Amino acid sequence: MSDKKKLIKSVSFGSLCGVLGCVILMCVFAVIMLTSGLLGAEFTNYIMIAVAALGALTGGFVAAKLNHGAGLVVGGITGAVIFLLITVAGLSKGGETVTALTGIKAAAVILGGICGGICGVKEKKSF
Repeated sequence: MSDKKKLIKSVSFGSLCGVLGCVILMCVFAVIMLTSGLLGAEFTNYIMIAVAALGALTGGFVAAKLNHGAGLVVGGITGAVIFLLITVAGLSKGGETVTALTGIKAAAVILGGICGGICGVKEKKSF
């Protein structure tokens, strides 16, 4: 398989895993917010940024494992794709606007993807 096909396959599968992770984590936080009331509504934007970064970390890890190398690049691309998917979904709904928090979310998601990609290619050394 060529390198480009391998990269596209790993990034697309990693992005889907990352978005699925975001959905699951947001459902967990929604249940916590509704049932216990421990988290106020004013923290919703910050929780979303953290959840998106964790989803990108997961997606970058999966993509780097599938690609068997180039964790920095694969993780960064995966994080960027996840950010674009989240942003396009929010903007198409009409409820989200582009603010300074969008830039912070972009940085957090791309850095999360990069960290996941680096962790995905790191090999354990056996003694």
